Amino acid sequence: MVIADGTIVPDSLAQDGANAVLTVDNIFKRFGPLAVLDGVSLSVSRGAIHGLLGKNGAGKSTLSNIIAGLLRLDTGSILLNGEDVSVLPLPARKKRGLHLLSQHSEIFEDLSIGENLLLPDLPRRYGLIDWPALRRLAARQLESHGMPVDPRRRAGDLGASDRRRLAIIKAVAAEASLIILDEPTAGLAAAERLHLLEWVESLTKRGTSFIYISHHNDEVRQLCSEYTVLRDGKVTASGKAAELSAEAMARVITGADVAEFHRARKDHGAAIELSGLSFSGGGPVDLAIGHGEIVGLVGLLGEGPQELMRALGGLLPIEAGAVLIDGREARLGSPGQSLGSGIAYLTHDRIGEGLVGSMSVTENLNLGNWPLSLGWLVSGAGMNRRMSEARGAMEIVMGSGAQEIGELSGGNQQKVLLGRLLERKPRLLLLDEPTVGVDVAAKEQIHRLIDDATKKGVSVLLLAQDPEEMQRLVDRVVIFSKGRIARMLRGAEITIDAIAEARAAR
Repeated sequence: MVIADGTIVPDSLAQDGANAVLTVDNIFKRFGPLAVLDGVSLSVSRGAIHGLLGKNGAGKSTLSNIIAGLLRLDTGSILLNGEDVSVLPLPARKKRGLHLLSQHSEIFEDLSIGENLLLPDLPRRYGLIDWPALRRLAARQLESHGMPVDPRRRAGDLGASDRRRLAIIKAVAAEASLIILDEPTAGLAAAERLHLLEWVESLTKRGTSFIYISHHNDEVRQLCSEYTVLRDGKVTASGKAAELSAEAMARVITGADVAEFHRARKDHGAAIELSGLSFSGGGPVDLAIGHGEIVGLVGLLGEGPQELMRALGGLLPIEAGAVLIDGREARLGSPGQSLGSGIAYLTHDRIGEGLVGSMSVTENLNLGNWPLSLGWLVSGAGMNRRMSEARGAMEIVMGSGAQEIGELSGGNQQKVLLGRLLERKPRLLLLDEPTVGVDVAAKEQIHRLIDDATKKGVSVLLLAQDPEEMQRLVDRVVIFSKGRIARMLRGAEITIDAIAEARAAR
């Protein structure tokens, strides 16, 4: 890699062809008039973890889908283990060892772990499923990959980290030579992230190669041996990941220096009071939240923070207690009642709970809060005006508001979801991982948008697995243990180490 006059010049593909598990050469892809990929080339070394980096909308997902066979390329070629697979469909590429595992990998929750692992080739005897053989085969595979769980367990009962491990084990068991991992650690706790990263690295010693897509630059620098950066559909940098500092990596991704946002802490008069609040998974909780205050919630999965937010958002039943907003008791019990009381919840699962994939970007932005004309007609002009304002304020990268929301990158989907909630002008904003799947520049932008909302009096409860993100953004940290508030951090007590230690402690 060469840096000249601030410009990143990509390495050539002068790699030993025999050592490349994948070679992508000069790929072009257009969606209508929009050039999404413009002459993209990269090479993945055998046994390497290759970081694929870029801002939201840079073309990473499109490139991954083309490599896997979900999308057709316009021109160019793809070689897998020296074979041209450019025109082969996805099933044929899978048989040759190429697998794409998205952040929302298809795990059938109501089937057992063993069934998920061995589908579609379940062992049979006399034409019927051989259940003892299925359990033996699945247990052997799970044990060999350091995941000794009962294959008879329901897959939906696994945590997020183990679900992702299960999907990777299934691919490895199918003799995958290259696995594309798209944001595999999104939404995971720090310990789960570390465990998953160490396990992925161990798989390279068995000969499996990876393309690793992540907006966590620290993960890429820790895990990846090589990298390629896309910007506006073009390769702008490639090389050895160890050669880049954290600052240099942020610069090659965004094309500019990224200024970190640090919120100025201040005291706030109480605006919202949780009094003796008990809910499924926690309580009682007594907590006062100030006008424009951001309160960070910390605790292990199942210890209360996420359950509290989902109860306030109307997704879990409240068993006792009250919520007072400016002295008036809020009616809770459903998402509609929470919204009507001025409480808006940003879910950590934007695909499953936040967005409607078959709707357009504009429809998703206005969903549940339609602008009206004549008192009862939905105003198309009002919807488009909101879309235009949100697109400018949040720098949403898209072709037009008429696009299906699923065509946008994950980070731009997140901006649309946040924009929908801010449009409601809530009194209490519940943010469950607001920057999941968001690039470094967009993360800082979202931080500023949240801060701007607090200047208008919006109070915020924040869940964020990254202790640095929380430390830079919150006014106060509330630490949960066994469903209750154990202690708080204020002022100088709010450090990255203190937050990390509180999250790890039981």
